Amino acid sequence: MSALTPSNTNASRAQHFHLALLVLTLTVPLSAWAEGADDVQFRASLGTIHDSNLFRLPNGANAQASIGSSSTSETIGVSSLGLHINKAYSLQRVELDASVVDYRYQNFDYLNFTAYDYSAAWRWSYTPHLYGNITSSRDQSLNSYADFQGFQQRNVRVSTNSRIDGTVEIDANWRLLAGVGQSALNNLLQLTQEPNYRETSADASARYLLPSGSSAGYRIRKSDGSYLSNRPIPSAGFYDNGYTQTDNDLLATWAISRNLSADLRAGYRSRKHPHYPQRDFGGMTGAASFNWAITGKSAVVAGWTRELSPYESQNSNFTTIDRFSIGPVWQVSPKATVRLNLDHETRDFRGSPNSFVANQRRDTSRTAGMSVAWQPFTYLALDASLQNLRRVSNLQGFEYTTNTFNLSARITY
Repeated sequence: MSALTPSNTNASRAQHFHLALLVLTLTVPLSAWAEGADDVQFRASLGTIHDSNLFRLPNGANAQASIGSSSTSETIGVSSLGLHINKAYSLQRVELDASVVDYRYQNFDYLNFTAYDYSAAWRWSYTPHLYGNITSSRDQSLNSYADFQGFQQRNVRVSTNSRIDGTVEIDANWRLLAGVGQSALNNLLQLTQEPNYRETSADASARYLLPSGSSAGYRIRKSDGSYLSNRPIPSAGFYDNGYTQTDNDLLATWAISRNLSADLRAGYRSRKHPHYPQRDFGGMTGAASFNWAITGKSAVVAGWTRELSPYESQNSNFTTIDRFSIGPVWQVSPKATVRLNLDHETRDFRGSPNSFVANQRRDTSRTAGMSVAWQPFTYLALDASLQNLRRVSNLQGFEYTTNTFNLSARITY
């Protein structure tokens, strides 16, 4: 008998996982689906993703030297099992969505991993005018090679979030909300630019509602974070071990007409560091989203966002991202929907802990895609999508082009 190689072992594991999905799908009684459809649902899915440039290498790059292969393309098999619970108890509602997702890479099998994700919520209500949420979530994914270029290494990131909040309806118009939360990010391999962290936050907001459906409000959020990676003080590179952040936002919803509405946000973000003010930054943030229901079967969503995010290197402290997007939606039939998406994003790397940098990095990304969703039966959904992404940069080595194709089938019962 021949010995099992790592590749054969991974293929065997994938086949066993796929077989388990098939067996579960075929053996769960249909009566269980019928009786618990409103409260409990199980799902199983199989899919494949083809990426023409998995490692986001620039055109003309020596792929053999970088990734150990002359081809930059990859086909990924994705299998998942999931559970969804949505149960009401008087004024309370409990929600849980949990899934196990298995990723298997055809050519670069050292990237194989299994993600264990969940989101849970208790939508509590003391009275119809005093209510809130207690939520918790976990998400596991592979770091994109668009910025992380540790080729021939698997770098999985796990992000967790938990939050408690409450809303009180003062009268027919005024709403007051307050909440506290904690979030964390852990990378399997440390990233200097986006290090592991843990953050606690508190926020409060007030909103005024109009009978037309329009509203206006204000929100303030204060955060206190610490970096979990080894960052000794003093640091030659001015890498601090913590930060504080304040976000102020003006919020508005505008019901322009019965078929057209807008969500607007204008804010300011300020981040401070206790030991190295050279890393401090601040600036305007905002968003505008317009939703237009053209007909009963077609709609368009268009928007703009501006975000500030930390990105610590020798030449930058943060990035500003301006993103413009438009997404037409067409319901071809009661069972089929077609979506298009066009995005244009500009990412500027700003600030410097040392001195002025004459030529800071600036990336421009353009994305065009189309997806088709078909649900021939209530328990079966089929999805297909095609996307082209192209990034150019003023600095050499950061540009790339990639095409991705995604095909999946999901059974829910």
